[in-house]
Amino acid sequence: MPVKDKLITSALKIFSKSGYRDGRVADIAKHAKANIASINYYFGSKEALFAEVLRHAFQAAEKKYPADGGLDASASCEEKLAAFARSIIYRTLDPGPAGNFNRIMSLTVKSPGSPTGTICEEVRSLQVMPLAPLLHEFIGETDEVVYQIAALNFLSLSDILAQYPEVVEHIFGKKPDEAFKKTFVDGQVKAVIAATKALAV
Repeated sequence: MPVKDKLITSALKIFSKSGYRDGRVADIAKHAKANIASINYYFGSKEALFAEVLRHAFQAAEKKYPADGGLDASASCEEKLAAFARSIIYRTLDPGPAGNFNRIMSLTVKSPGSPTGTICEEVRSLQVMPLAPLLHEFIGETDEVVYQIAALNFLSLSDILAQYPEVVEHIFGKKPDEAFKKTFVDGQVKAVIAATKALAV
């Protein structure tokens, strides 16, 4: 495996356990069996490496839980929004690689000294921009702030789940019952769709 890929793999593991601030460059290099200078050589900075890791983590999440839910073009806008919401929740509940994006985000956004600008830009390009056309179609013509509120409602589906994994494990158990998990996810999806419909009034 090329050194650049080893660094991304190592950083992904470390950032998903420690977040940005506590994810030390020295540990990333050590686990990649590379020197610290290689991080600057390949990425230019820790923050640039972090952005690359976020993109890789997002790709893994999208592969397992695609935001379009595998729906074809003829699906209704509401069905597409429901698929988008469902993917966000399932990604957050996933204890494996597909859950890394939301884990990294939850560990990082609440930590002082984190690269907030980088995080916001990645969330905007990876999640908000793909969601925006669906919200515009579903809600109809309205003020831009309404679309922003709607987008926040969708993105917040992962907040409590990602920020309190010990609570999630207490409720769902280490190996959650799939029927129980599905009931929970379906309820959350219905709630966010109802909230979005209310914004259209």
